[in-house]
Amino acid sequence: MLTELFLAGRYLKPRRSAVSLITVLSILGVTLGVAVLIVVLAVMTGFTDLMKEKLIETQAHFQVRPLYGGVIYDPDEAVKAVEAAGGRGAPVLESPVIVQLGKSLDPRVIMFGTSAENLLKFGIFKADTLKEGKLSLDRGEIVISEDMARRWNVRVGSKLLLHTQQRLTRLVDFKPEGGVELNRNASAYLPAEFVVSGIYSVGKYDFDRTFLFVGSDDAADLLTLPWGAATAIFGWGPDPFDQKELVGKVRDALSHLRVVTWEEDNRQLLGVLAVEKNMMFFLLIFIVLVAAFSIMNTLITSVYQKTREIGILKALGASDCCTTFIFIFQGFLIGVLGSITGTLAGVLVIFYRNDIMDFASKTFHVELFPKQFYYFDGLPAHIVATDVLIIVGASIALCTLGALLPALCAARLDPAKALRYE
Repeated sequence: MLTELFLAGRYLKPRRSAVSLITVLSILGVTLGVAVLIVVLAVMTGFTDLMKEKLIETQAHFQVRPLYGGVIYDPDEAVKAVEAAGGRGAPVLESPVIVQLGKSLDPRVIMFGTSAENLLKFGIFKADTLKEGKLSLDRGEIVISEDMARRWNVRVGSKLLLHTQQRLTRLVDFKPEGGVELNRNASAYLPAEFVVSGIYSVGKYDFDRTFLFVGSDDAADLLTLPWGAATAIFGWGPDPFDQKELVGKVRDALSHLRVVTWEEDNRQLLGVLAVEKNMMFFLLIFIVLVAAFSIMNTLITSVYQKTREIGILKALGASDCCTTFIFIFQGFLIGVLGSITGTLAGVLVIFYRNDIMDFASKTFHVELFPKQFYYFDGLPAHIVATDVLIIVGASIALCTLGALLPALCAARLDPAKALRYE
């Protein structure tokens, strides 16, 4: 076996011939394929990891909700169950609202009713989250995002009017035969007035665009609920990526309620990211497949150019199996060399990715990840060892398979005819 490996290496040694040049180009093809795969999968993994971090920053690790919607009128029981399981919990009120400014209405808003202490305690708000004003949710106070402040042209101290479905639907009665009429028994309706006490930005586009914060009692009044009620219990555990045991205990203790983890709540987004990563791998592996066909062509050319040498080897007693392995090892060595250089090139590109991205942005005036949408300080990337091993293994396997046909052609050569070959 060592003899075949030695001869395979000798055939790959660059000389002043077309075959050696094509061999080098074949190695470069594998290098390019491996490098591109490593870079793309590392960026996709880094992007997914960063998205998860952003989700965890602004979401509870898990939520306890009523089975069929509705309200939790005694949230203390659920909070105690979460704490007994080893987590931390807080009751919240969450509902869509309509914000009124003069005669214009904005229905694309979700109200989050809690206390300022909970926002800080559970890390939803950090030291640099508040941009203007103060984090105060006393009666009649509201905290909005920078995006909302720009959208509505308001600032700290401005007044906003809030409408909720619960309060509006009390104004009308639905007729049995269809249609609606004014509820004559309803009292005079006035929207709830709030003063902007603070303006925040968490750096997540959809969160900043959607959520505003009011105190728990104000939220209960807007939803026509008794004080102390909650639409959900937000829970946090020691490790958001390893909370199966904790969530299991909470589910056992609160079987009459529904417990949803942050992964389940975002399964569509996380599923799309996983599918994109897999699709990228299968699409880009075609680069290595093209390189494998190049190796096949190279070795077929090599077989014809070295026909006399193959004939001499067979005349000296080399078996068909020995001849086959010589050319299979050639494909294997090309795959190994290409994988090593491709891995080094891929790691190097990842290491200098931000410099490369800055150069591309300045040269071509194109931003791959606009900061107004992603808030990335740099291109995210995370090289996973298992991904690299799969890429290298698949590349070497394809290159070895690419050498199989030329190897069989070499093994079938007749020694007598090969020695007479010109």
